[in-house]
Amino acid sequence: MKGIISWFAENHVAANLLMIFMIVSGILTIFSIKLEVFPDTAPDSISILAVYPGASPEEVESAVIRRIEEAVAGLAGIKQISSNIRESFGSVYIEVVKDWDLKKLISEVKAAVDSINTFPGEAETPIVRESTRTRQIISIAVYGDVPERTLKHLAENIRDDITSLPGITMAEVSGVRTGEIQVEISEATLSRYRLTLGQVANAIRGSSLDLPAGSIKTAGGEILIRTKGRRYFANNYEDVAIITRPDGTTVTLGQIAEVKEGFEDVDITALFQGKPAATVNVYSVADQNALTVAAAVKRHVEQIEPSLPAGAQVAYYNDSSEILKDRMDLLLRNMGYGLMLVILLLGVFLKWRLAFWVTLGIPISFCAGLIALPQFDISINMVSLFAFIMVLGVVVDDAIIIGENIFRKHEEGLGPLEGTIQGALEVGQPVIFAVLTTIVAFWPLLQGGGMMGKIMRAIPVVVIAVLAASLVECLLILPAHLGRSRRSAIARKGDPNREGHVARGLKYIIRGPYTRLIRFCVQWRYATVSVGLLLLLLCIGLWQGGWIKFIFMPRLEGDFLMSSVTLPVGQPVERTKEVVARLERVAREVLNEADQQRPEGAPPLLKYSSSLIGAQFSGGPMGGSSIGGHLAQVNIMLLSSEQRDISSAELSNRWRKAIGHIPDVESITFSAEMHGAGNAIQVNLSMDDPDRLLVAADQLKAELEKYPGVYDLRDSYQTGKMEMQLKLKPAARSLGLTLNNLAAQVRHAFYGAEALRLQRGEDEVKVIVRYPDAERKSLGDVESMRIRTPTGMEVPFKNVAEVTMKRGYASLQRVQRQRVVTVYGNVDEKIANSNEVRRELVLHHLPQLKSSFPGLRYSMEGEAKEQAESLGDVFRAFIIALFCIYALLA
Repeated sequence: MKGIISWFAENHVAANLLMIFMIVSGILTIFSIKLEVFPDTAPDSISILAVYPGASPEEVESAVIRRIEEAVAGLAGIKQISSNIRESFGSVYIEVVKDWDLKKLISEVKAAVDSINTFPGEAETPIVRESTRTRQIISIAVYGDVPERTLKHLAENIRDDITSLPGITMAEVSGVRTGEIQVEISEATLSRYRLTLGQVANAIRGSSLDLPAGSIKTAGGEILIRTKGRRYFANNYEDVAIITRPDGTTVTLGQIAEVKEGFEDVDITALFQGKPAATVNVYSVADQNALTVAAAVKRHVEQIEPSLPAGAQVAYYNDSSEILKDRMDLLLRNMGYGLMLVILLLGVFLKWRLAFWVTLGIPISFCAGLIALPQFDISINMVSLFAFIMVLGVVVDDAIIIGENIFRKHEEGLGPLEGTIQGALEVGQPVIFAVLTTIVAFWPLLQGGGMMGKIMRAIPVVVIAVLAASLVECLLILPAHLGRSRRSAIARKGDPNREGHVARGLKYIIRGPYTRLIRFCVQWRYATVSVGLLLLLLCIGLWQGGWIKFIFMPRLEGDFLMSSVTLPVGQPVERTKEVVARLERVAREVLNEADQQRPEGAPPLLKYSSSLIGAQFSGGPMGGSSIGGHLAQVNIMLLSSEQRDISSAELSNRWRKAIGHIPDVESITFSAEMHGAGNAIQVNLSMDDPDRLLVAADQLKAELEKYPGVYDLRDSYQTGKMEMQLKLKPAARSLGLTLNNLAAQVRHAFYGAEALRLQRGEDEVKVIVRYPDAERKSLGDVESMRIRTPTGMEVPFKNVAEVTMKRGYASLQRVQRQRVVTVYGNVDEKIANSNEVRRELVLHHLPQLKSSFPGLRYSMEGEAKEQAESLGDVFRAFIIALFCIYALLA
């Protein structure tokens, strides 16, 4: 170490080159590093998506999901299997053991799923893929009082234009329904022509295809042979021959059916500023810059706005780049203030020349730290910027020690070069160990598991990189600068050793009271250690006694308000629209009232409102969505936090109180939080007896309602739609009918017989054959239909089918191959502490609940699970770090 320090002190050109390299490399890294609001963290998990069109949740569970779970359950590397099941759809979420080979496990899961050959014929092939998280940057709303097809067409054109812009590769259209070619045939027509809907679908399937037929090698060249018969639009199907008689006459599809362009039969409506809308969501992928992507989208929106048809409007919203810029400006401003304070304090207590060179180490170390970030896949985001601010005051400590000791040697009369080398060497080893102990103290954060562990990972990487760079700067670069600076100071007129009053006062305190205190503590060392232990135990007691609260992940307020509403399953979508309209109206009233209480001339709090009727998007591990006409979400975008003097949490509470109780709403939640570690309270309950399980869930919610500060209590159970469950009567078997014949004909009539799928442009369009809409509205339509036997005879439905009416499930959740009911809740940390509430649950209420319901199983999920996974490894690594620090200091 002595030789390296001496060489750099003597060769100031090398020190300057090293400094320039660190600064320039850091600046160049800034232009290529990712910019995002929060770290892009993909979960170590695998998702399996399965679609079973028209099936109830119980059918999807028994016919698809359970078979997938059983097939993959024995694979090594799986930590937990969770499933979410809804009507026509199911997803299996596989959580992978930490540091397991994810790619290899994906291949094994695909092989296991592909080996299942007992899926229903109507079920689609499950899709196995690695779970990923996309970074949505900005959204574009095309809205107005225009037809749905026009909105969809405009949104698709905008999407195509956006993805063709430089630097943007991913955009999706949402809030619109997929196109569909609908073939509707009445029961009377089918009876007249003695047809079934399945036969019509087969005829359509056989008349629309493109098929290569090889080639002919002629003397003039090779000629390809192709059959071109694919029909892409509804009017192309009207001449399809359904019946061909012996005399050559035909009955075409256009003669017996209404063929039209339509949309899939789902209740999805998007609203923007209260008007129908289609949304284009733009994402950044790989290393694409969020600020660049957002700026390009905004320019494009301004360009296309004048060219829109009458009645249509376009606007961009949900711009996360604005949040990123605001947070970066705030953090960089605070960083600048901190830098000035460091310079001021060093200048007051030390020489101004020393203060300058010591402070110069901050930007040098920061630039060198930036070089390391891409190597560890760390971006510039709110977490990494916070780490830079946190290390701001630490990074100058080593430079202060070395710089002050060098000046002390100069004051003692040593020459510039000799004093510089001796001053750096004298304290070099303690400085190295001091920095190493700090690095070791931050190392445990690198061991955190779960999603929060991946987010917190940016903090230790930044701190360790900057501290390591500061060590290089203070040992190799700073001595060379101070040695040169000292020569200049000696050459000047006047007394170079003069000191300010503050510096002299500081020396007096050090040599007087401080020295006497140190001698006393060393003399009475056992008493000193006892006082230290007493203070440590006092701090632990304050924490354990509840005087100091622990919050795992503070809930950051966003610049928005969001409400998710769930009505009873089967409720008409018109009622959902009424509730959404009420939510938007009350939100505007609350914000208008808040505006009146603000200073005159202040900008309004409301920027825009957007709503989605027919779906809810969740931020859970699967990141999926729930679909149904009974679901809705309302989003209110607010003025940025820097421009308003009222918190979004306060506005959310006012909105909740103003809404009050809506009688027919099963659950309604309000949120103003941008990020969190999951639900503050999330308990999974499972039991073999489903009825008793629901009673246990209700009792748990009743107990949680007694806690002050606990709100938005709900559970995952929701009664589903009434089901008409069919069985074949014994007499039907004598007619040659099977249960499969009955089920297929009823499914074709009411859900539809899928004739084929075709790619039309960028959309996959289905051709569906079924009853007209007017014949699919009542139970009487089912009872009045005619069932065709294999011999062609028609019999009334009620003669061959036995009907049982039963209410099913709206959705099902499974964890570790067991059905569960999940109880959710949030905690207002100003009133209660989520850790204390969960501790009470685990120690008292859940054991009591288990004793009251034998066979009950429970587990803590959400924030509790994330906290245990993230901090468990951190605490173990912290113990190791303590031993390492002891070894360094011993």
